Amino acid sequence: MNTRIAFDKEQGVAMVVALIMLLAMTLIAVSAANLVQSNLKIVQNMESRDMVRSAAYAALEEAISSGRFTASPDAIFDTSCEVANQKCYDFNGDGTNDITVAVAAPTCVVVQPIKNSDLDVFDSEADASCFLPPAVYSMCANSVWEFQATATDVVTGAEVVARQGVGVLTTLNRVDSACPL
Repeated sequence: MNTRIAFDKEQGVAMVVALIMLLAMTLIAVSAANLVQSNLKIVQNMESRDMVRSAAYAALEEAISSGRFTASPDAIFDTSCEVANQKCYDFNGDGTNDITVAVAAPTCVVVQPIKNSDLDVFDSEADASCFLPPAVYSMCANSVWEFQATATDVVTGAEVVARQGVGVLTTLNRVDSACPL
């Protein structure tokens, strides 16, 4: 009979050890699931930030490439969304705006008139159009402008501020009011 009592005690210990192992495996599985969820949130935030940054630079490139900013810094886009100097982007194609980019009126940093003697009127069509015969200075100037765009994701709230500068050859009458000498 003594062997049977010892055998009954061993069965109870095995069950307790199995329950402890089951609890440990459950805790490991829950911890792994939480880690995966945290990593997924981090990746989604990085993706959202990258989309917002891309939208900010796309709006800046559009503003710079239009050239309208030298004549009218308060209306730099041909078509804006909601207010002037603002672009809206729908990245997922659902018909609602995902990201809005507000571009501040560009700031003229410096204007430097170009002397007629510095122009290459024979080899450059742009230089030839600037030439003003009797004067020392031509009709053109080198100007430097600074742009700032604030892009915001309307869903996640991610926000990026991007700055960019550009040098432009322009006529003096186009920058006269926006960037006085």
